[in-house]
Amino acid sequence: MIAPNDAGASPTVADQRFDEPSRPIRVSLVNDYEIVLRGLHAMLAPFRDRVTVVEHEIGGTPDRTADIALFDTFAGRRDSLDRARQMVDEGLVEHIVLYTWDASPQFLDIATTVGVSAVIRKSAGGTQLVEQLERVVAGERFGWADDSDTNGRAHHEALSMREREVLALMALGYTNPEIAAELFLSVDTVKTYVRRVFAKLGVNNRTNAALLAAKYDLPPPARRLSQRTG
Repeated sequence: MIAPNDAGASPTVADQRFDEPSRPIRVSLVNDYEIVLRGLHAMLAPFRDRVTVVEHEIGGTPDRTADIALFDTFAGRRDSLDRARQMVDEGLVEHIVLYTWDASPQFLDIATTVGVSAVIRKSAGGTQLVEQLERVVAGERFGWADDSDTNGRAHHEALSMREREVLALMALGYTNPEIAAELFLSVDTVKTYVRRVFAKLGVNNRTNAALLAAKYDLPPPARRLSQRTG
């Protein structure tokens, strides 16, 4: 069961003693976007003695056995929970870890019910992320509740990570209420992000914004498109 950390703090190794794994942790990386998975792989690459990436799963669920499915929730909070439930049923991975910028109490409640082992902040660097994955394998469960806006302010890109998520969902044809439901945000908050995306991209409608999604390596994933049109 996921237990929120005190004051929303990310866990540290000093909080808990655990045995060092006898072999590198086998990790499957999961998300709908290749660029996201490439970033995760690059983050874990310096820790090959502790973590082995056995699979990049774009748009589906892992089909190889692994200790952990590290699921980046970019552009798919509810979708990640649905697929986490599917992964639990399939039983190929021992633990499911959601890697996300934010986690509302509702999101954590559903994650706990689904059987997710941990929810980890994207603000965690590579060293901290690997330490937390090791703690999950050792049997610890953790998460946090955070209602604040952590939309990637640490990044200095034309679009913040939150704005990229909104752009990715617009490219899939999501309406503002649908984006709000997917990302566990209010419709008014989504409207604010949509306006920011329009301003930064220099467009004035959703169609033109969606056409620029590919510029940010965010083309609509085939699986998600088929769900919309099927």
